Amino acid sequence: MRDLVPDLKAGHGYVVDKVESFAIDAAGTGFVITDNDGVDDSSGETCFWSIGTIE
Repeated sequence: MRDLVPDLKAGHGYVVDKVESFAIDAAGTGFVITDNDGVDDSSGETCFWSIGTIE
């Protein structure tokens, strides 16, 4: 289990309220994608990053 809020805050910008997707590749590296919603009260950003190896 991992709390993704610190990862979301690491960019020092708007923190989205949810993660859209999570995947683990064949090497065991985890990847996260946020949901941008595309609505008036959202920045519209989509963030994609690796959280490193999942053990």
